[in-house]
Amino acid sequence: MNSKKIDFRGLRVTLQKPRVVAERSQGRCWYPDLLKFSTGELMLNHSLNADRNDNPQDTQAVYLSTDEGHSFDMTYDVNGFHNSGGEPRICLDDGRIVGTSGFFKLDQQSPQSFRTHYWSYSQGGMRYCVEPWSVLVDGLPRRVAVAERSGDMARMSGFSDILALDETTWLSALSVIYIGEERASIVAIVSHDEGRRWQYMSTIAVPNDAPTGLEGFGEPCLVRLADGDIMCVMRVGQHHKQPDQWLRRAYSNDAGRSWSAADTLPAYSVAPQICRLDNEVLVISTGRPGIFLWLAEDSLGIQWSSVDLVKWHNKALDEPSHINIPAPTSSGIDPLSAKKGQTTSYTAMVEMSPNCIFVVYDRVPLGWQTLEKNSGEYSQIYLLEAEIQRTN
Repeated sequence: MNSKKIDFRGLRVTLQKPRVVAERSQGRCWYPDLLKFSTGELMLNHSLNADRNDNPQDTQAVYLSTDEGHSFDMTYDVNGFHNSGGEPRICLDDGRIVGTSGFFKLDQQSPQSFRTHYWSYSQGGMRYCVEPWSVLVDGLPRRVAVAERSGDMARMSGFSDILALDETTWLSALSVIYIGEERASIVAIVSHDEGRRWQYMSTIAVPNDAPTGLEGFGEPCLVRLADGDIMCVMRVGQHHKQPDQWLRRAYSNDAGRSWSAADTLPAYSVAPQICRLDNEVLVISTGRPGIFLWLAEDSLGIQWSSVDLVKWHNKALDEPSHINIPAPTSSGIDPLSAKKGQTTSYTAMVEMSPNCIFVVYDRVPLGWQTLEKNSGEYSQIYLLEAEIQRTN
């Protein structure tokens, strides 16, 4: 079966057969990211690291496509990235993709400031530049905790989105654990120099805004709505560990200076990615367990419908390519069982043409266990094309 149509109230979704765009027979091929240059090229990244904070080195693979995603023939690896996709980046009209690494260390000159790397890709990904520890973040309202046994690495991380509010102002968000707290808050930060210096602007959510959230707030993604407001969608925990870890969401109507109370979405649970399509439909990709698209026909994201991408993947492809998802129970999924699930549920998506998105996700045959040489297995990144049309 090469395609499937799914009808919702006011929407029709057409899914194409997923296809492999990256694979490795040993090591890691997971936590994908996907971005589109303004000049048309696509850049696919995936992590080569273990899912931990003390890797001896942090490396990502880069794949480039010059034929609208039909092939990703140009590949190379880059160092300095953390253990997963979702590094904060922005695609610029001049053909660059720029952003920061997602991890931070204390600035030696100021205990209240933090530094990370600055990245720039150009020429459709054929040129990249890194400026080590050149990004400065300061002005946070409280002291940030430091990770145990890490020396000067802060318990804060960036994820996913940088929004250009105007010609000189960029907005992004950080997950931060303050001293004395075990769960994370989300703060909005602003830059006026293309992301080289960021300053605290506001607090989006604090741990008590999600009393049952296992982790507090993390992995924020941002989108500008049709009316100009900004919506921030956030992770609070892993649904397989406790089956109430729904994503949370807050709005700002003043360019990030203040935020509404965080409410609850029906979607779960890690690494949300959000896209506002040309026809104003809002799309979120997320999961764990599983992988789903969540669609909102209304411009504020009030009512949502879901599409089970793993179900379609397993129907469209032969059994050796199926993705196993541990079945949840009333008390969640045992963490050891979850680690045997065959996807991280980390996704990325771009609107490739009006109302047509490319979604990438991984299949990891041995779960979180690394592939050894001659195992006979492959870890893979799949690309799925979905068209989302209004029917009313």
